[in-house]
Amino acid sequence: MKTQVTLNLSKHAFDKLTRLSEQLDLSCDEFATLCFEYVDVKHQGIVTAARKINAEKNKVKVNKKNLSQHLNQLSAEQVELLISKAAKKIKS
Repeated sequence: MKTQVTLNLSKHAFDKLTRLSEQLDLSCDEFATLCFEYVDVKHQGIVTAARKINAEKNKVKVNKKNLSQHLNQLSAEQVELLISKAAKKIKS
């Protein structure tokens, strides 16, 4: 039984899918099917990449209308870095 799905791939992923499927003389659908059948979600590279994607999705968006709330969410190191960057901008 075949099921059809639509994926929103990054340009890099699409280019790689196309290139690798051509190398194997398979259609993109056939190669993607192989990838999903054999993927190991415990593979360290996949785990690291998933964490990176999740971190980007969960990154705190700066609300310019309420900067004090945003500043309260930052760590001491992040605040220190912001202050040092601001000081450098003022000097130049």
